[in-house]
Amino acid sequence: MRTLPLVIIAFLLMSFTIKDKGFLIKGIAKNIPEGEMIYLKVLNPETNNFDAIDSVRLKNNSFEFKGNTTYPTYALLELSENVTELVVLENGIINFQYDYNDDLSTSAIGTKNNNELNAFHNNIKRVQKKANAYRDANQDLLTQAIKDNNREVLERLSNEFKVYVKDINDIITNQLTQHSNSFTSSVILFQRIDNKNIDTNEAKLYYNQLADNIKQSNIGIAIKNLLDNSAANTLVKIGDKALDISGKDPNGEVISLYDNLGKVTIIHFWAPWCPACHETLPTIKSIYEKYHDKGLNIFSIALDDNKEEWIESIQKEGLNWLHIYNLYEIQLQYGVKNIPTVFVLDENGTVIDINHLEVDFDQLLTKYLGK
Repeated sequence: MRTLPLVIIAFLLMSFTIKDKGFLIKGIAKNIPEGEMIYLKVLNPETNNFDAIDSVRLKNNSFEFKGNTTYPTYALLELSENVTELVVLENGIINFQYDYNDDLSTSAIGTKNNNELNAFHNNIKRVQKKANAYRDANQDLLTQAIKDNNREVLERLSNEFKVYVKDINDIITNQLTQHSNSFTSSVILFQRIDNKNIDTNEAKLYYNQLADNIKQSNIGIAIKNLLDNSAANTLVKIGDKALDISGKDPNGEVISLYDNLGKVTIIHFWAPWCPACHETLPTIKSIYEKYHDKGLNIFSIALDDNKEEWIESIQKEGLNWLHIYNLYEIQLQYGVKNIPTVFVLDENGTVIDINHLEVDFDQLLTKYLGK
């Protein structure tokens, strides 16, 4: 992979010789100690660390940073040892506000990408505020239900709280699918890839839709580096013989992979709590319904220790194939670092594809199963 030398990247990202253009961060930080050192840090795409490029002391709750950037730049403000806030460095005046006693009021506005990122965060914060209010209002009830082992109340509270989690996941999914060509989406994409909770091929689709100036920015370069290195995400490779797997199914019966090989078998690593997994379930279901009668089997491994939630997800989603759960040792043996991950096996158990969930999946299956 050809990469730019770090010194050149640093030059592209930042120059502190402002003339007529540049960025100006006008910051207000309340309830932070007077004289606290404020750091401006930018993402180093080669290390995925944030490197300090400037600093200033807080005076009368105010601070300023000036600079120049060729491309929008993923950065953060370190306001104290335990407080960091994201900001997009781009030419223009960026008004930043933060209150240590009310971090939900944090904002960075004034330029296009900061306005969009701020609007996205506000949508998330609105749901978080409702979730926090629900949690606080029901804390005593929850504590008592746990003490009494009242499963009915615990299940009701859990289901009611999941509504807020779903709302947050929907906001994130909508941003990625409906606004893929935006800096805000690149922030979400980078975080999901870095946290290993998005399929590599799905991430590549989102990356390919980003604008050129985002791809050439530090976050765009960082995303590409993560995707280029994703081939090493598993220990079991294409051409390897798949390791046998066994575990208990939802009925408590022990089942094994090699006892259930089809002409083609998909090993599917997922989890009920994983938003990206739920996004790809319709694809998995469609594949199973289309090809099962022709010899396709699916063997799903849920990386979860909540048996009730696992069984509920299987039933609710109509996942009518083989399932086992809570087997993290299998995840380690296969070297799975992000979910969902799928391994496609031929009739002998040899891996013929990994993470292959894009539009040409039919082409692979028809090769082995026929039309």
